[in-house]
Amino acid sequence: AEEGKLNITDSVQKFFPLFPYTGMTVKMLLSQRSGLPNYGYYLEKINWNKKVNVTNEDVLNTLIEYKPDLQFTMNKRFNYCNTNFVLLALIIEKVSGKTYAEFLDQTFFKPLHMNHSFVFTRNDWATATPSYMWNGRREAFTYLDLIYGDKNIYSTVTDLLKWDQALYENRMFKKATLDSAFTPYSNEQPGIHNYGLAW
Repeated sequence: AEEGKLNITDSVQKFFPLFPYTGMTVKMLLSQRSGLPNYGYYLEKINWNKKVNVTNEDVLNTLIEYKPDLQFTMNKRFNYCNTNFVLLALIIEKVSGKTYAEFLDQTFFKPLHMNHSFVFTRNDWATATPSYMWNGRREAFTYLDLIYGDKNIYSTVTDLLKWDQALYENRMFKKATLDSAFTPYSNEQPGIHNYGLAW
């Protein structure tokens, strides 16, 4: 958006013309007000073959093909949903002409010298630090583990410190952009726990 390649008020259909939910915007995805169902739940309902790893494109294509019902009328209220971030990652790819991993690496990780940060892919299975369950057993990979945008950015404490410093020193985003991200957008219920643009 800062590069003028999109506006957060753009319709999702601008990027994916067959997207079935008319009027949904990038801002609704960012503020978790889209009403979209979580891909993990609706893929169960359509009996996705769990021997096949789901990709971001699969999430988009199943939304287009099956048109699962929205959880609520779009922009009516807040509801955190990973599907929003999957679509946002795809929009980044569409607009930038790069993979999500390339975009993050070239735009953030390399310029900030975050040398140990990357987007996880199938090639990283053997070397990435695994996750463990509460009882110490290694968490197994599942058919949902190659999706990115909502997860799969690996980093270190040192790299995250570099990210944090750059963020608050306005080396990554203009102050106005950060202010809009920090602004709460779901004011249906009073309280201090509110959600901005992916913040």
